[in-house]
Amino acid sequence: MAFTFVTDNASLNQALFKVTHGLYILTARAGERINGQCLDALMQVTNMPPRMAIGIGVRSLTHEMIADSGRFVVSVLDRENDSCPGVIRRFGFQSGRDVDKFADFPHELTEYGIPYLPDAVAIYECTVIPEMTVDLKTHSLFVASVDRAGTREGGEPLTYNEYRKRIREGV
Repeated sequence: MAFTFVTDNASLNQALFKVTHGLYILTARAGERINGQCLDALMQVTNMPPRMAIGIGVRSLTHEMIADSGRFVVSVLDRENDSCPGVIRRFGFQSGRDVDKFADFPHELTEYGIPYLPDAVAIYECTVIPEMTVDLKTHSLFVASVDRAGTREGGEPLTYNEYRKRIREGV
């Protein structure tokens, strides 16, 4: 079977949905304000020292907070948790500029006051390495050291492709 090659943005984006990666909740704090959003652009870039890179839109409140504080936390969503669709709606379909996403939502705080989800499969506390930040115009690529990580027994990470499949099936 031959490939169908495409060049228009809509078709390119459809092809890019074949890239496999996780779906996470990215959180940050600036001053007394906390916020979070869905994130799918995360990867481990080195293991010694442990570093991650995230790609995040420059217009988001979370981006502003990370740029201001130099810190963020990533919570790995558990595909076995029935509350995942609601978590994704809360953190992915509304702006922290308009609503407090953590109001009446279960969370805990790191020693730096950054929220994380207690029912996550894993969490990563990270510090941005400023000289490794790349301005991609619409997004920033933040490279960060992984200062601390937490894992728990059970659960499996939710992938972005699995989430998209659930949405198509109406689950």
